[in-house]
Amino acid sequence: MAARRKLNDALDYGRHIQPIHDLQELSAGQVSGDDILAVLDVSEVNADAQPKKVTVSSLGGGISATDSVARASGNAALSLADTKLPISGGTVDGQITQNIVALGLYGSGINCALGNYFTATISGDSTIVISGVPSSVAYSLVYEVQHDTGTITWPTEVEWPSDTAPTLTTDKTHVFIFITDDGGSRWRAASLVDYDT
Repeated sequence: MAARRKLNDALDYGRHIQPIHDLQELSAGQVSGDDILAVLDVSEVNADAQPKKVTVSSLGGGISATDSVARASGNAALSLADTKLPISGGTVDGQITQNIVALGLYGSGINCALGNYFTATISGDSTIVISGVPSSVAYSLVYEVQHDTGTITWPTEVEWPSDTAPTLTTDKTHVFIFITDDGGSRWRAASLVDYDT
């Protein structure tokens, strides 16, 4: 609370403050949702003539990826480049998006290290191979196939409901969902088949 009082006093009295250089003096109990953690460069102001500030949801997290933090000494701004969720915990507020990994023609090689959503065009007999599966975590992927011609052969590790792979119609688009919790030793699969496009 002492650090917070320093900041509030500084904002009230001319906005001149000795910047906090060591943020380790704060503990988690001293900072809550909309508290100002630090005003690092009062010479930079926003459109409302207010000093730039950083807000946190808890110490060590919650800083918006769009914020910029200026060094207390007035050096170049530090850009907050890490836009990933914390390793443990965290709340998603808004959309979750992911890249589409286009495997192209005969795209039967699914490398899980590249993402979670894969597309391919199958125009002949094709044997699906899944590699790069992360271990010690649950992992899922979506495989969208434009199936022009040919037979698709699935890995032996894939289990379908009632142990029966779906019947596929050519000249259709099919969507397959695969889930594993053992590094790919077993994949539970589901299908949404025979879309016109």
